[in-house]
Amino acid sequence: MKYSLIIFFLLQSIIMLGQSSNDILNVLISNAVITRQVADSIRAEYAISQQNSLPDKRLQIEFEFRPRTEYRNGYQQLRNDSTTGTFFTNQRSRLSVNYTYNNRFILQFAVQDLRVWGQQDPRSTGATLQAFEAWVEPYITDKLSVRIGRQRLIYENQRLFGENDWRLSGNVHDALNFRYYGTKLSTELAMAFNQTAERYFGTDYSPAGFTNYKFLAVSYLRYALSKRVTLTMINSTDGFQNKKDTEKMNLRYTLGGRIEISSGSLYGTVSGYYQGGRNPSGTDLSAWYFQPEVRYSSSSGLSVRAGLEYFSGTVNNTNGNIDRSFVPLYGAAHRFNGSMDLITKFPADVKGSGLVNPYLFIIKPVTKKVDLRADFHTFFSKSPYYVNDTRIGKYLGFENDWLITFKPNPVTKIDAGVSFMNPTESFAVLKGGGNGKLNLTWAYVSLTFKPVLFTTKFK
Repeated sequence: MKYSLIIFFLLQSIIMLGQSSNDILNVLISNAVITRQVADSIRAEYAISQQNSLPDKRLQIEFEFRPRTEYRNGYQQLRNDSTTGTFFTNQRSRLSVNYTYNNRFILQFAVQDLRVWGQQDPRSTGATLQAFEAWVEPYITDKLSVRIGRQRLIYENQRLFGENDWRLSGNVHDALNFRYYGTKLSTELAMAFNQTAERYFGTDYSPAGFTNYKFLAVSYLRYALSKRVTLTMINSTDGFQNKKDTEKMNLRYTLGGRIEISSGSLYGTVSGYYQGGRNPSGTDLSAWYFQPEVRYSSSSGLSVRAGLEYFSGTVNNTNGNIDRSFVPLYGAAHRFNGSMDLITKFPADVKGSGLVNPYLFIIKPVTKKVDLRADFHTFFSKSPYYVNDTRIGKYLGFENDWLITFKPNPVTKIDAGVSFMNPTESFAVLKGGGNGKLNLTWAYVSLTFKPVLFTTKFK
Protein backbone atom coordinates (compact mmCIF):
# COMPACT_ATOMS: atom_id res chain seq x y z
CA MET A 1 0.00 0.00 0.00
CA LYS A 2 2.98 2.31 0.36
CA TYR A 3 3.01 2.83 -3.41
CA SER A 4 -0.72 3.31 -3.70
CA LEU A 5 -0.73 7.11 -3.48
CA ILE A 6 2.10 7.41 -5.98
CA ILE A 7 0.39 5.04 -8.39
CA PHE A 8 -2.93 6.78 -7.79
CA PHE A 9 -1.59 10.16 -8.93
CA LEU A 10 0.25 8.44 -11.75
CA LEU A 11 -3.04 6.93 -12.88
CA GLN A 12 -4.73 10.33 -13.04
CA SER A 13 -1.86 11.78 -15.07
CA ILE A 14 -1.83 8.91 -17.56
CA ILE A 15 -5.63 8.90 -17.85
CA MET A 16 -5.45 12.51 -18.96
CA LEU A 17 -3.43 11.24 -21.92
CA GLY A 18 -6.22 8.86 -22.91
CA GLN A 19 -5.53 5.58 -21.10
CA SER A 20 -8.12 3.85 -18.88
CA SER A 21 -7.32 3.08 -15.24
CA ASN A 22 -8.12 -0.63 -15.61
CA ASP A 23 -5.71 -1.01 -18.55
CA ILE A 24 -2.91 0.64 -16.60
CA LEU A 25 -3.51 -1.44 -13.48
CA ASN A 26 -3.59 -4.67 -15.48
CA VAL A 27 -0.21 -3.82 -17.01
CA LEU A 28 1.24 -3.14 -13.54
CA ILE A 29 -0.15 -6.45 -12.23
CA SER A 30 1.20 -8.46 -15.18
CA ASN A 31 4.67 -6.97 -14.63
CA ALA A 32 4.50 -7.76 -10.90
CA VAL A 33 4.82 -4.09 -9.98
CA ILE A 34 1.79 -4.38 -7.69
CA THR A 35 -0.40 -7.21 -6.45
CA ARG A 36 -4.04 -7.68 -7.39
CA GLN A 37 -5.07 -6.73 -3.83
CA VAL A 38 -3.21 -3.43 -4.11
CA ALA A 39 -4.81 -2.82 -7.50
CA ASP A 40 -8.30 -3.40 -6.07
CA SER A 41 -7.53 -0.97 -3.26
CA ILE A 42 -6.36 1.67 -5.75
CA ARG A 43 -9.50 1.15 -7.83
CA ALA A 44 -11.65 1.75 -4.75
CA GLU A 45 -9.72 4.89 -3.77
CA TYR A 46 -9.88 6.18 -7.32
CA ALA A 47 -13.66 5.58 -7.57
CA ILE A 48 -14.28 7.44 -4.31
CA SER A 49 -12.08 10.32 -5.45
CA GLN A 50 -13.90 10.57 -8.78
CA GLN A 51 -17.30 10.53 -7.04
CA ASN A 52 -16.28 13.26 -4.63
CA SER A 53 -14.88 15.38 -7.46
CA LEU A 54 -18.06 15.32 -9.59
CA PRO A 55 -19.43 18.82 -10.21
CA ASP A 56 -22.35 19.63 -7.92
CA LYS A 57 -23.14 23.16 -9.09
CA ARG A 58 -24.59 24.33 -12.39
CA LEU A 59 -25.03 27.77 -13.89
CA GLN A 60 -27.15 28.17 -17.01
CA ILE A 61 -28.19 31.28 -18.95
CA GLU A 62 -31.00 31.14 -21.50
CA PHE A 63 -32.45 33.72 -23.85
CA GLU A 64 -35.85 33.81 -25.53
CA PHE A 65 -36.63 36.10 -28.44
CA ARG A 66 -40.22 35.90 -29.68
CA PRO A 67 -41.62 38.38 -32.20
CA ARG A 68 -45.18 37.70 -33.40
CA THR A 69 -46.92 39.41 -36.32
CA GLU A 70 -50.73 39.35 -36.32
CA TYR A 71 -53.56 40.32 -38.60
CA ARG A 72 -56.76 40.77 -36.61
CA ASN A 73 -60.22 41.18 -38.01
CA GLY A 74 -62.30 39.63 -35.26
CA TYR A 75 -59.77 38.50 -32.65
CA GLN A 76 -61.36 38.74 -29.14
CA GLN A 77 -64.04 41.13 -30.43
CA LEU A 78 -66.74 40.86 -33.08
CA ARG A 79 -66.59 43.03 -36.18
CA ASN A 80 -69.18 45.62 -37.14
CA ASP A 81 -69.91 47.55 -40.34
CA SER A 82 -67.35 50.29 -39.60
CA THR A 83 -64.38 48.30 -38.27
CA THR A 84 -61.32 47.45 -40.36
CA GLY A 85 -58.58 44.86 -39.85
CA THR A 86 -55.42 45.65 -37.92
CA PHE A 87 -51.82 44.59 -38.48
CA PHE A 88 -48.94 44.79 -35.98
CA THR A 89 -45.92 43.00 -34.50
CA ASN A 90 -45.29 42.45 -30.81
CA GLN A 91 -42.09 41.17 -29.27
CA ARG A 92 -40.94 39.43 -26.10
CA SER A 93 -37.27 39.32 -25.14
CA ARG A 94 -36.54 37.27 -22.01
CA LEU A 95 -33.21 36.54 -20.32
CA SER A 96 -33.14 33.78 -17.65
CA VAL A 97 -30.41 32.80 -15.21
CA ASN A 98 -30.63 29.50 -13.32
CA TYR A 99 -28.21 28.37 -10.59
CA THR A 100 -28.53 24.86 -9.16
CA TYR A 101 -26.59 23.48 -6.20
CA ASN A 102 -27.08 19.69 -6.30
CA ASN A 103 -30.67 19.53 -4.97
CA ARG A 104 -29.77 21.77 -2.08
CA PHE A 105 -30.57 25.13 -3.56
CA ILE A 106 -31.99 26.54 -6.83
CA LEU A 107 -32.13 30.16 -7.91
CA GLN A 108 -34.09 31.43 -10.93
CA PHE A 109 -34.06 35.00 -12.16
CA ALA A 110 -35.58 36.20 -15.43
CA VAL A 111 -36.12 39.67 -16.86
CA GLN A 112 -38.16 40.49 -19.93
CA ASP A 113 -38.87 43.38 -22.25
CA LEU A 114 -42.33 43.53 -23.86
CA ARG A 115 -43.28 45.84 -26.69
CA VAL A 116 -45.26 46.44 -29.84
CA TRP A 117 -43.05 47.62 -32.66
CA GLY A 118 -43.33 51.40 -32.79
CA GLN A 119 -45.03 51.64 -29.40
CA GLN A 120 -42.17 53.48 -27.71
CA ASP A 121 -40.13 56.43 -28.81
CA PRO A 122 -36.67 54.91 -29.52
CA ARG A 123 -35.14 58.11 -28.10
CA SER A 124 -36.99 57.69 -24.80
CA THR A 125 -35.06 57.04 -21.59
CA GLY A 126 -38.01 55.34 -19.89
CA ALA A 127 -37.23 51.88 -18.55
CA THR A 128 -39.17 48.93 -19.96
CA LEU A 129 -37.58 45.88 -18.31
CA GLN A 130 -39.57 43.92 -15.73
CA ALA A 131 -38.84 40.96 -13.48
CA PHE A 132 -40.67 37.93 -14.86
CA GLU A 133 -39.30 35.38 -12.37
CA ALA A 134 -37.28 35.90 -9.21
CA TRP A 135 -37.27 32.99 -6.79
CA VAL A 136 -35.04 30.82 -4.64
CA GLU A 137 -35.72 27.21 -3.72
CA PRO A 138 -33.80 25.68 -0.80
CA TYR A 139 -34.18 21.91 -0.37
CA ILE A 140 -35.13 20.49 3.02
CA THR A 141 -34.64 16.93 1.73
CA ASP A 142 -33.91 15.62 -1.76
CA LYS A 143 -37.69 15.60 -2.44
CA LEU A 144 -39.00 18.44 -0.28
CA SER A 145 -38.27 22.09 -1.04
CA VAL A 146 -39.65 25.60 -0.55
CA ARG A 147 -39.84 27.98 -3.52
CA ILE A 148 -39.97 31.63 -2.45
CA GLY A 149 -40.64 34.63 -4.70
CA ARG A 150 -42.10 35.46 -8.10
CA GLN A 151 -42.84 32.17 -9.84
CA ARG A 152 -45.07 30.31 -12.27
CA LEU A 153 -47.79 28.06 -10.84
CA ILE A 154 -48.47 25.34 -13.42
CA TYR A 155 -50.82 22.50 -12.53
CA GLU A 156 -52.06 19.53 -14.63
CA ASN A 157 -53.46 20.69 -18.01
CA GLN A 158 -53.17 24.38 -16.97
CA ARG A 159 -56.93 24.98 -17.06
CA LEU A 160 -56.97 26.56 -13.58
CA PHE A 161 -53.31 27.51 -13.09
CA GLY A 162 -51.04 28.00 -16.10
CA GLU A 163 -48.08 29.94 -17.36
CA ASN A 164 -50.18 31.65 -20.09
CA ASP A 165 -47.26 31.54 -22.49
CA TRP A 166 -49.33 32.77 -25.44
CA ARG A 167 -49.87 36.06 -23.62
CA LEU A 168 -46.95 38.39 -24.25
CA SER A 169 -46.22 38.86 -20.56
CA GLY A 170 -46.92 35.31 -19.36
CA ASN A 171 -48.34 34.78 -15.88
CA VAL A 172 -46.58 34.65 -12.50
CA HIS A 173 -47.44 34.85 -8.81
CA ASP A 174 -45.56 36.33 -5.84
CA ALA A 175 -45.84 33.35 -3.53
CA LEU A 176 -44.42 30.93 -1.00
CA ASN A 177 -44.62 27.38 -2.35
CA PHE A 178 -43.91 24.15 -0.45
CA ARG A 179 -43.11 21.42 -3.00
CA TYR A 180 -42.75 17.64 -2.61
CA TYR A 181 -41.94 15.47 -5.63
CA GLY A 182 -41.66 11.74 -5.03
CA THR A 183 -41.83 8.67 -7.23
CA LYS A 184 -45.64 8.37 -7.15
CA LEU A 185 -46.77 11.38 -5.16
CA SER A 186 -46.26 15.02 -6.14
CA THR A 187 -47.77 17.86 -4.16
CA GLU A 188 -47.50 21.62 -3.76
CA LEU A 189 -48.93 24.11 -1.29
CA ALA A 190 -48.65 27.70 -2.54
CA MET A 191 -49.68 30.82 -0.58
CA ALA A 192 -49.67 34.51 -1.41
CA PHE A 193 -50.75 37.78 0.23
CA ASN A 194 -50.59 40.92 -1.93
CA GLN A 195 -50.16 44.58 -1.03
CA THR A 196 -49.60 47.66 -3.20
CA ALA A 197 -46.75 49.02 -1.05
CA GLU A 198 -45.04 48.81 2.34
CA ARG A 199 -47.53 49.94 4.95
CA TYR A 200 -47.57 51.14 8.55
CA PHE A 201 -51.17 50.21 9.34
CA GLY A 202 -53.95 48.23 7.68
CA THR A 203 -54.02 45.98 4.64
CA ASP A 204 -55.89 48.05 2.06
CA TYR A 205 -55.12 46.48 -1.34
CA SER A 206 -56.38 48.67 -4.19
CA PRO A 207 -54.06 48.19 -7.19
CA ALA A 208 -54.29 50.93 -9.82
CA GLY A 209 -55.19 49.88 -13.34
CA PHE A 210 -55.69 46.18 -12.74
CA THR A 211 -57.52 43.71 -10.52
CA ASN A 212 -55.90 40.89 -8.58
CA TYR A 213 -56.50 38.68 -5.61
CA LYS A 214 -55.43 39.84 -2.18
CA PHE A 215 -54.96 36.33 -0.83
CA LEU A 216 -54.30 32.98 -2.51
CA ALA A 217 -53.84 29.46 -1.17
CA VAL A 218 -53.75 26.51 -3.53
CA SER A 219 -53.11 22.84 -2.80
CA TYR A 220 -52.07 20.60 -5.68
CA LEU A 221 -51.71 16.82 -5.44
CA ARG A 222 -50.90 14.28 -8.12
CA TYR A 223 -50.72 10.55 -7.40
CA ALA A 224 -49.93 7.71 -9.78
CA LEU A 225 -52.17 4.80 -8.82
CA SER A 226 -50.47 2.68 -11.47
CA LYS A 227 -48.64 3.08 -14.76
CA ARG A 228 -51.97 3.69 -16.45
CA VAL A 229 -54.04 5.59 -13.88
CA THR A 230 -53.26 8.99 -12.35
CA LEU A 231 -55.30 11.13 -9.98
CA THR A 232 -54.97 14.89 -9.61
CA MET A 233 -56.56 17.22 -7.06
CA ILE A 234 -56.58 21.02 -6.90
CA ASN A 235 -58.13 22.87 -3.98
CA SER A 236 -57.86 26.64 -4.14
CA THR A 237 -58.98 29.66 -2.13
CA ASP A 238 -58.55 33.16 -3.54
CA GLY A 239 -59.70 36.25 -1.70
CA PHE A 240 -60.62 39.69 -3.05
CA GLN A 241 -60.84 42.78 -0.88
CA ASN A 242 -64.32 43.73 0.23
CA LYS A 243 -65.24 47.13 -1.22
CA LYS A 244 -67.02 48.26 1.93
CA ASP A 245 -64.50 47.02 4.50
CA THR A 246 -60.85 46.89 3.41
CA GLU A 247 -59.95 44.51 6.23
CA LYS A 248 -62.38 41.86 4.99
CA MET A 249 -62.19 39.60 1.95
CA ASN A 250 -64.62 37.84 -0.34
CA LEU A 251 -63.30 34.28 -0.42
CA ARG A 252 -63.87 32.02 -3.43
CA TYR A 253 -63.30 28.25 -3.09
CA THR A 254 -62.52 25.96 -6.03
CA LEU A 255 -62.40 22.22 -5.31
CA GLY A 256 -62.02 19.24 -7.59
CA GLY A 257 -59.71 17.05 -9.57
CA ARG A 258 -59.01 14.86 -12.56
CA ILE A 259 -58.56 11.18 -13.35
CA GLU A 260 -56.39 10.10 -16.28
CA ILE A 261 -56.33 6.62 -17.80
CA SER A 262 -53.95 5.58 -20.57
CA SER A 263 -53.65 2.28 -22.41
CA GLY A 264 -51.35 2.04 -25.38
CA SER A 265 -52.45 4.55 -28.01
CA LEU A 266 -55.62 5.52 -26.11
CA TYR A 267 -55.96 8.12 -23.38
CA GLY A 268 -59.04 9.21 -21.47
CA THR A 269 -59.60 11.82 -18.80
CA VAL A 270 -62.43 13.39 -16.82
CA SER A 271 -62.13 16.47 -14.63
CA GLY A 272 -64.66 18.27 -12.48
CA TYR A 273 -64.55 21.31 -10.18
CA TYR A 274 -66.97 23.04 -7.86
CA GLN A 275 -66.78 26.74 -6.98
CA GLY A 276 -68.34 28.18 -3.86
CA GLY A 277 -68.04 30.98 -1.34
CA ARG A 278 -68.34 34.50 -2.75
CA ASN A 279 -67.30 35.99 -6.07
CA PRO A 280 -64.98 39.04 -6.13
CA SER A 281 -67.99 41.38 -5.87
CA GLY A 282 -69.27 39.62 -2.75
CA THR A 283 -72.22 37.72 -4.28
CA ASP A 284 -72.82 34.17 -3.09
CA LEU A 285 -71.30 31.68 -5.53
CA SER A 286 -72.26 28.14 -6.49
CA ALA A 287 -70.84 27.00 -9.84
CA TRP A 288 -69.23 23.99 -11.49
CA TYR A 289 -67.08 22.85 -14.40
CA PHE A 290 -66.89 19.49 -16.18
CA GLN A 291 -64.52 18.23 -18.90
CA PRO A 292 -64.32 14.74 -20.45
CA GLU A 293 -61.77 14.03 -23.20
CA VAL A 294 -60.46 11.07 -25.19
CA ARG A 295 -57.30 10.99 -27.30
CA TYR A 296 -55.87 8.61 -29.85
CA SER A 297 -52.15 8.69 -30.72
CA SER A 298 -50.80 6.54 -33.54
CA SER A 299 -47.25 5.30 -34.04
CA SER A 300 -46.92 7.69 -36.99
CA GLY A 301 -47.42 10.69 -34.69
CA LEU A 302 -51.06 11.40 -35.56
CA SER A 303 -53.00 12.66 -32.53
CA VAL A 304 -56.78 13.06 -32.40
CA ARG A 305 -58.46 14.65 -29.34
CA ALA A 306 -62.18 14.96 -28.81
CA GLY A 307 -63.78 16.46 -25.74
CA LEU A 308 -66.20 18.87 -24.16
CA GLU A 309 -65.91 21.82 -21.80
CA TYR A 310 -68.99 22.54 -19.70
CA PHE A 311 -69.20 25.76 -17.63
CA SER A 312 -72.21 26.40 -15.46
CA GLY A 313 -73.96 29.75 -15.85
CA THR A 314 -76.54 32.09 -14.40
CA VAL A 315 -80.01 32.75 -15.82
CA ASN A 316 -80.06 36.54 -16.16
CA ASN A 317 -83.79 37.23 -15.71
CA THR A 318 -84.17 35.55 -12.34
CA ASN A 319 -84.19 37.36 -9.02
CA GLY A 320 -81.88 34.82 -7.42
CA ASN A 321 -78.93 36.15 -5.42
CA ILE A 322 -76.55 33.30 -6.28
CA ASP A 323 -73.86 33.56 -8.96
CA ARG A 324 -73.64 30.26 -10.87
CA SER A 325 -70.94 31.30 -13.36
CA PHE A 326 -67.77 29.21 -13.11
CA VAL A 327 -64.46 31.08 -13.55
CA PRO A 328 -61.35 29.08 -14.58
CA LEU A 329 -59.16 31.12 -12.21
CA TYR A 330 -55.64 31.78 -13.52
CA GLY A 331 -55.34 29.15 -16.22
CA ALA A 332 -54.11 29.27 -19.80
CA ALA A 333 -57.18 30.28 -21.80
CA HIS A 334 -55.81 30.43 -25.36
CA ARG A 335 -55.46 26.68 -25.82
CA PHE A 336 -58.97 25.70 -24.77
CA ASN A 337 -61.77 27.73 -26.37
CA GLY A 338 -60.38 28.58 -29.79
CA SER A 339 -57.28 30.42 -30.94
CA MET A 340 -59.23 33.64 -31.58
CA ASP A 341 -59.73 34.08 -27.80
CA LEU A 342 -63.32 35.22 -28.22
CA ILE A 343 -64.37 33.32 -25.09
CA THR A 344 -61.53 33.56 -22.59
CA LYS A 345 -62.72 36.15 -20.06
CA PHE A 346 -65.22 34.43 -17.79
CA PRO A 347 -67.93 35.32 -17.08
CA ALA A 348 -67.79 38.58 -19.11
CA ASP A 349 -67.44 37.05 -22.62
CA VAL A 350 -70.71 35.13 -22.20
CA LYS A 351 -72.43 37.54 -19.80
CA GLY A 352 -72.42 34.91 -17.08
CA SER A 353 -74.56 32.45 -19.06
CA GLY A 354 -71.93 29.68 -19.01
CA LEU A 355 -70.53 27.73 -21.94
CA VAL A 356 -70.76 24.36 -23.65
CA ASN A 357 -67.83 23.80 -26.03
CA PRO A 358 -67.51 20.46 -27.91
CA TYR A 359 -64.10 20.36 -29.61
CA LEU A 360 -61.96 18.24 -31.91
CA PHE A 361 -58.19 18.64 -32.29
CA ILE A 362 -56.19 16.85 -35.01
CA ILE A 363 -52.38 17.01 -35.07
CA LYS A 364 -50.43 15.39 -37.90
CA PRO A 365 -46.63 15.42 -38.39
CA VAL A 366 -45.94 16.27 -42.03
CA THR A 367 -42.19 15.75 -41.71
CA LYS A 368 -39.81 15.32 -38.79
CA LYS A 369 -39.67 19.11 -38.47
CA VAL A 370 -43.18 20.17 -39.51
CA ASP A 371 -46.50 19.59 -37.69
CA LEU A 372 -49.93 20.51 -38.98
CA ARG A 373 -52.86 21.04 -36.62
CA ALA A 374 -56.58 21.66 -37.13
CA ASP A 375 -58.96 22.62 -34.29
CA PHE A 376 -62.76 22.68 -34.44
CA HIS A 377 -64.98 24.35 -31.84
CA THR A 378 -68.75 24.68 -31.56
CA PHE A 379 -70.02 27.12 -28.92
CA PHE A 380 -73.30 27.18 -27.00
CA SER A 381 -74.39 29.13 -23.95
CA LYS A 382 -75.22 26.83 -21.07
CA SER A 383 -77.99 28.81 -19.36
CA PRO A 384 -80.85 30.73 -21.00
CA TYR A 385 -80.25 34.44 -21.61
CA TYR A 386 -83.14 36.90 -22.00
CA VAL A 387 -83.39 40.29 -23.68
CA ASN A 388 -86.61 42.13 -22.78
CA ASP A 389 -88.11 38.82 -21.62
CA THR A 390 -87.28 37.21 -24.98
CA ARG A 391 -84.97 34.25 -24.80
CA ILE A 392 -82.13 34.32 -27.34
CA GLY A 393 -80.76 31.22 -29.04
CA LYS A 394 -78.06 29.20 -27.30
CA TYR A 395 -75.97 28.55 -30.40
CA LEU A 396 -73.07 31.04 -30.46
CA GLY A 397 -71.01 29.97 -33.46
CA PHE A 398 -68.36 27.75 -34.98
CA GLU A 399 -64.58 28.31 -35.07
CA ASN A 400 -61.93 26.55 -37.15
CA ASP A 401 -58.21 27.06 -36.44
CA TRP A 402 -55.34 25.90 -38.63
CA LEU A 403 -51.79 25.94 -37.28
CA ILE A 404 -48.44 24.85 -38.70
CA THR A 405 -45.21 24.50 -36.71
CA PHE A 406 -41.73 24.28 -38.20
CA LYS A 407 -38.70 23.44 -36.03
CA PRO A 408 -35.58 23.78 -38.24
CA ASN A 409 -33.25 23.19 -35.26
CA PRO A 410 -33.50 22.59 -31.49
CA VAL A 411 -33.49 26.31 -30.60
CA THR A 412 -35.76 27.72 -33.31
CA LYS A 413 -39.50 27.36 -33.85
CA ILE A 414 -41.72 29.07 -36.42
CA ASP A 415 -45.49 29.02 -35.92
CA ALA A 416 -48.14 30.21 -38.34
CA GLY A 417 -51.88 30.09 -37.97
CA VAL A 418 -55.11 31.21 -39.51
CA SER A 419 -58.55 31.10 -37.90
CA PHE A 420 -62.14 31.57 -39.01
CA MET A 421 -65.23 32.16 -36.90
CA ASN A 422 -68.90 32.14 -37.92
CA PRO A 423 -70.68 33.89 -35.03
CA THR A 424 -74.40 34.32 -34.45
CA GLU A 425 -76.57 37.21 -33.38
CA SER A 426 -76.89 35.55 -29.98
CA PHE A 427 -73.14 35.75 -29.60
CA ALA A 428 -73.20 39.46 -30.47
CA VAL A 429 -75.73 40.01 -27.69
CA LEU A 430 -73.56 38.20 -25.13
CA LYS A 431 -70.39 39.96 -26.29
CA GLY A 432 -72.13 43.29 -25.91
CA GLY A 433 -71.37 44.57 -29.42
CA GLY A 434 -70.49 43.72 -32.98
CA ASN A 435 -72.44 42.28 -35.87
CA GLY A 436 -73.18 38.58 -35.48
CA LYS A 437 -73.74 38.25 -39.24
CA LEU A 438 -70.12 39.11 -40.17
CA ASN A 439 -67.53 36.34 -40.29
CA LEU A 440 -64.28 36.79 -38.36
CA THR A 441 -60.68 36.11 -39.41
CA TRP A 442 -57.31 36.16 -37.73
CA ALA A 443 -53.81 35.13 -38.79
CA TYR A 444 -50.35 35.23 -37.26
CA VAL A 445 -46.71 34.27 -37.78
CA SER A 446 -44.47 33.80 -34.74
CA LEU A 447 -40.75 33.14 -34.39
CA THR A 448 -39.38 31.68 -31.15
CA PHE A 449 -35.62 31.63 -30.77
CA LYS A 450 -34.61 30.07 -27.44
CA PRO A 451 -30.93 29.14 -27.15
CA VAL A 452 -28.90 28.24 -24.08
CA LEU A 453 -26.24 30.97 -24.12
CA PHE A 454 -24.05 29.52 -21.40
CA THR A 455 -23.96 26.47 -19.18
CA THR A 456 -21.28 25.11 -16.90
CA LYS A 457 -20.83 22.65 -14.06
CA PHE A 458 -18.29 23.22 -11.34
CA LYS A 459 -17.35 22.41 -7.77
